[in-house]
Amino acid sequence: MPSPRDVLVQNRRDAMDLVSKMGVRKLRHVLGKAEVELVQRLADVKVPGDSFTRTSMQATLAQIRDTMEGVKQGMRGTVVDGAKLAAEHAARGTIDYLTQADQEFRGVGTTPLALDEASMFEQSIVGARSSVLRRLGSSGEGIPGAPAGEVDAKMGILDRYGMNVIGSFEQKLQVGVIQRKSWEEMKGDIIGSSPFLQGKPSFWGERIVRTEMMGAYNRASWEANRDADDQLGDMCKILSATFDDRTAADSYAVHGQIRLPDEAFESWFGLYQHPPNRPNDREIVVPHRISWNIPPYLKWRNEGEIVKRWLFEGRKGKPPPRPNMTTVSMDKFGRSRPPLKKESDARPPRPDVPDEG
Repeated sequence: MPSPRDVLVQNRRDAMDLVSKMGVRKLRHVLGKAEVELVQRLADVKVPGDSFTRTSMQATLAQIRDTMEGVKQGMRGTVVDGAKLAAEHAARGTIDYLTQADQEFRGVGTTPLALDEASMFEQSIVGARSSVLRRLGSSGEGIPGAPAGEVDAKMGILDRYGMNVIGSFEQKLQVGVIQRKSWEEMKGDIIGSSPFLQGKPSFWGERIVRTEMMGAYNRASWEANRDADDQLGDMCKILSATFDDRTAADSYAVHGQIRLPDEAFESWFGLYQHPPNRPNDREIVVPHRISWNIPPYLKWRNEGEIVKRWLFEGRKGKPPPRPNMTTVSMDKFGRSRPPLKKESDARPPRPDVPDEG
């Protein structure tokens, strides 16, 4: 478990990394918007001062303000490290507050800001794929697996929302992630910014939030997996589906699929580096070392289960063939691999790999 000091150092380092990608003005704008909204939320919340909700919001606000200060200092060339941070009077007070908050409610003071996840909604970093809606709206792709009558082409997305509204969705989700808002709160934010969603059942807004948040978390995980592979040299990624009465046949078909970090997964609807590959897709990516055995919960589903689910959904005929399930020979898993012995053995920096589509 990190200490409050570790959390503040991580926040500042993550922020300085984002400055190099999105620029200081943009980052300060996003953090500033998160700060203003959080202050208003604290003023509106009708719970005692020692409640988990209020304490969690106050701890998040303290981290946001410290991170903003760290960005200012970083622009002046100040090195961000633990010793310097502890020596600052303002940071010392923040550390003391977070320590106290964590003692009252475990985890409140030792959870870093989700800056990596928030950056996944930033178009200047991720480009046209900074959200699932933007990807669909900018590429003309259909929504794979959408029921008849739903959006199935580029113009359908743009007619409903438009790129300006999609950009507003991205910013609200970005700020919401930093504030640690619930998915229900973020759903309310995007419904409030779209007359179209205000006239539709709530599941439209919920579907957007669920799909976009899964996309952001999975992309951040993918980036971390690629970094780990640079250091360890034997990382792969494995798809894991959630199984309940809402799980679709395509998720049964891809569960346990294995790829190297830069290789695309394959579904009935095309190629993708990480989920979601369609709206409401709840798959996640499990980072895994090839030197480890494959755990039982990632075992592939058999053909009979896929067909049974396909028929349960009321589909006709047979399901499409199962996609290629692994690009890594299964006999390589579980064999020990010696660590890199010297720096010269490390790989050169890997080029950026775009999403498939």
